[in-house]
Amino acid sequence: MKLVLIGAYLLGTNRLLAERVAHIGLQPGLAVFAAVWLLCIVTMLVLAFHARATTRVVWSAIFFLGSTFTLAHALIVSRHLGLIEFEQLLGLIGFAGNLKGFHDAQVLQAVAWSALGVVAINLPPWLAPPNSPSLLRWPQRNPGLLQLFPVVAIGAILYLRGGEGSNGFPGQYTTAAFAGVLGAEKVLAPPRPEREDIALAHLGQRPFRHIVLVMDESVRGDYVDLNVEDGVETGLRPLGSALANFGIAASTANCSATSNASVRYGVTRDSYLKDLQLNPSFWRYANRAGYRTIYIDAQRHDGKLQNFMDPREVGEIDEFVQVGTAFAPDAKDIEAGRLLNRVLLRDRPSFTYVNKMGCHFPYEGKYPTANTLYSPTMSRAFVSKETDDGSGFRQARNAEQRWRQVNSYRNCLAWNTRGFFREALANVDLEDTLIVYTADHGQNFHEDGSPGEQTHCTIGTASPTEGRIPLATITRNAELSPLLRDAARRNQDRASAFNVYPTLLTLMGYGPPGIDANLEADLFDALPEDNTRFLSTYFVRFGREPVWNPIGQPTQLRDGLQRVLAEDRRAAGEDAGAASGAP
Repeated sequence: MKLVLIGAYLLGTNRLLAERVAHIGLQPGLAVFAAVWLLCIVTMLVLAFHARATTRVVWSAIFFLGSTFTLAHALIVSRHLGLIEFEQLLGLIGFAGNLKGFHDAQVLQAVAWSALGVVAINLPPWLAPPNSPSLLRWPQRNPGLLQLFPVVAIGAILYLRGGEGSNGFPGQYTTAAFAGVLGAEKVLAPPRPEREDIALAHLGQRPFRHIVLVMDESVRGDYVDLNVEDGVETGLRPLGSALANFGIAASTANCSATSNASVRYGVTRDSYLKDLQLNPSFWRYANRAGYRTIYIDAQRHDGKLQNFMDPREVGEIDEFVQVGTAFAPDAKDIEAGRLLNRVLLRDRPSFTYVNKMGCHFPYEGKYPTANTLYSPTMSRAFVSKETDDGSGFRQARNAEQRWRQVNSYRNCLAWNTRGFFREALANVDLEDTLIVYTADHGQNFHEDGSPGEQTHCTIGTASPTEGRIPLATITRNAELSPLLRDAARRNQDRASAFNVYPTLLTLMGYGPPGIDANLEADLFDALPEDNTRFLSTYFVRFGREPVWNPIGQPTQLRDGLQRVLAEDRRAAGEDAGAASGAP
């Protein structure tokens, strides 16, 4: 029974094993793959039948965490968990609560299968080490240390393959190998270098008294009314000539942390990893220009940091404000808008960065039920695969599940975007105020029929929709408002979040880049057609290359929501026909 349970545990928690074997094919690499698997099985069996209870319990707990992590990832994403994905997920531990109500079924299934392993490994019989030849005595008497052999073997493959090569190995050991590689890299890394000083000269005048960068969360550019006729109402179109809409832009990356940090430090495409370490933040430029720096965060609370912000950066911010837990998720952006409004009514010049709550999953709970504009929606609390049955909405019978998810998302967008700007712009004089509105990344609703349920943060080749974001500016400044509208017409659907940092510096009153300035073009320049690419493999090591993805050609940019609307209308027609008995 013990052997059967261990076998079921290994097969049940490594669902993509057969796919990996088929991918490798009949070649020498398959022998290496089989050898590592055999090493993992043997070392686990030595542990499982050993009489030392403490060692069994400790390692079965490690296996539980590892297999839960990898199986939940496989069930949600339909892809193997790799080193870069693991590192990325570690940075998002603080947002693990977002899985509740959205991926409950997958997480609970992973926990159940992993708990089976804890039972199997600690189930009798346990055998005392026999009197074996000296060569075999050490591994039999040291089952805990023996588990490090497959961990080191997988770690070595990761190093030799540029961070790749772990796909298909037992999740019980791969996560430990990931942690070991990342830990060793951190210990051996040189001290973090000091950031460079600002490289531009200020011209002595501030075109605006208040400058604001609003970074929305998970807002897809081809789902809002700024860019699509039937898009979700943002409350910005009535601003008329005060609005300069740059269309659908590309994010810097498809994950929140990398996108936000890239904008704050003005990284360039050619040297983004170096820039992330060395470039001065936009806080320092704002301070030098005479602005009071303010950070309004609607996502975290109690001083918790995110998006690679550290205490050193916090020291560059004059006012660090977070919307606390006294406000429900559907009220956080409303409160953030009120806080921003108070800043904009001050006389003192300010530069404010707003990190909105926005619409990261779960979408339900981030708008009041009384303000449901699109229905049917997802359930507020469910333990099921309501958002997808695993087929990526490829069949008509999945239209309702797909539509529920999209409707919940659109309701969230409508409530949080309109509510925020309604509060933020109340009685504000836009003559001396500039607001830049954009988002960190888009969302993938698998309209193309691709499998899995991952909405963003895909490593490797990613859906173009993960990088599609809105980008617009708001001001009634008599001199700069027409220039911004001209720039928006010239660069419609050609802009990128890479262009935001240099644009902010220009609008703070800094002169053109000097010879030492490493900057992308600002939004006033004529941007090239290939400007709209985003990073999905951001942190690279061991010789691996970054992965860039296009957001699509201009003719494709507005297809997403229109396709969903067309499919829904067709599905609704089919359902009505079936109900009436029509052929």
